[in-house]
Amino acid sequence: MAEINFQKNGQIGILTINRPKSLNALNRSTLNELLTCLAQACNEKLRALILTGEGEKAFIAGADIKEMQQMGHLEMQEFCELGQSVTLALERAPFLTIAAVNGYALGGGLEMALACDFIYASDSSKMGLPEVTLGIIPGFGGTQRLLRAVGTRQAKELILTGKIMTAQKALEIGLVNKICPPATLLKDCLEVAQTVAENPSLAVKQAKKALNSGSEMGLLEGLELEKNMCAVCFATPEREEKMTAFANKNK
Repeated sequence: MAEINFQKNGQIGILTINRPKSLNALNRSTLNELLTCLAQACNEKLRALILTGEGEKAFIAGADIKEMQQMGHLEMQEFCELGQSVTLALERAPFLTIAAVNGYALGGGLEMALACDFIYASDSSKMGLPEVTLGIIPGFGGTQRLLRAVGTRQAKELILTGKIMTAQKALEIGLVNKICPPATLLKDCLEVAQTVAENPSLAVKQAKKALNSGSEMGLLEGLELEKNMCAVCFATPEREEKMTAFANKNK
């Protein structure tokens, strides 16, 4: 049985972690398969990608602890590098990425969600980075992306205590975009994905890149990047078509 299922719904892709008996925990095999599927998704010229987990219990319950227990120091370093490669691939994808969190999103699972552009969560989902309770820390980018998402103080509290939070708490601190009933979670993700997919693809790609890059830059450097990316969009037929249609509509 494949550990990752990939399907297309028009210009929208759906990646499903298919290890329900292990609560969709991430091992080396799963991470490598995820990398392959993400590369395939880029070649498919998708407009949006939804990441979710099989079953109702877990989005991704974390890294596979049984596999981790067998690792030495250097193997753990390589494992973290592999996980970071996946989160970077999600973050840098040239299309919208949405985490459809249907249950537990813990440790590496929350780190995967944090690398996505939007997080939609079922109202019964639970999220957290509890690695410190096991004597380690997040290794797939959690320390860096959580503080960028919710601020230093919230990130420190969540990571240093290892607390698991409800979907409502995640919404309150700005970690998730929307809470949905489990029955409509995927439908709601598909709807927002379709909305974004209908926008000119280069504009979406450039806006995402400007937003992601801007968090690493000073204001003036970010403004320079924004100016240049806006100019690139202006030189496209899609922009001309959209603006002409808008102008004609308002005559």
